[in-house]
Amino acid sequence: MLRLTLLALLAGNAVGQPVIQPNYCFGMLMSVANRPRLSDDEAQKIQAGHMAHLNALGEKRWLVAAGPMTTPGNLRGLVISKCKSIEEARELAAQDPAVKNGRLYIEAYPWQAPEGLGDRYWAEYAKNPDRKVTMVKHPLAFLVKSVQWNGMPSMERLKEHGAAVKAHLESGKMKSAGPFVDGGSKIGVFIFAPMPVEEARQLAENDPLVKSGVARVEILEWIAAEGTFPQ
Repeated sequence: MLRLTLLALLAGNAVGQPVIQPNYCFGMLMSVANRPRLSDDEAQKIQAGHMAHLNALGEKRWLVAAGPMTTPGNLRGLVISKCKSIEEARELAAQDPAVKNGRLYIEAYPWQAPEGLGDRYWAEYAKNPDRKVTMVKHPLAFLVKSVQWNGMPSMERLKEHGAAVKAHLESGKMKSAGPFVDGGSKIGVFIFAPMPVEEARQLAENDPLVKSGVARVEILEWIAAEGTFPQ
């Protein structure tokens, strides 16, 4: 169960409660602008190295979720890890052949989300390492500060937001959610169960933070392995 809403960090500060620390690094693999063209052989070699790098981090249980985006744009994929720090996430990303060869770079955010990401996948892998992995499409919504953002929303609005997130998680429509705790323009992210993108957009846009105008929604689609999220 999600115990922290997207803005509970701010709410905790406001009422003098302890700040809950992030338990993941949410990494976004971004395409380098104007990168040179590669031959098919070169591209395949770099991609193979990229996948081997991610698999090695997964086998160490550092990387708990990864996959490409299907939505066109500079964001090419997500890598979510149990990192000790953002610096550690950046250092390990720098070892990725796709990063070393100037194809990708990483934007990493401290993220607070429910525990258990990747646990079901690796439990099934331990039983049968040769099993075929099924990839699943998940709409996700970044909540971004709008031009109307002028500080922490009211406690009433936060409670409404928390109730909405809790309801979506309990219904199974949302697989994970949580805040980015660096205070940047991105407030947090909703990761939805497989559903049409427009259905996910409607759910996200009905969130009280969005309806009140302090946040706006960016909807994308991400592919992750079956078992990434707890049942």
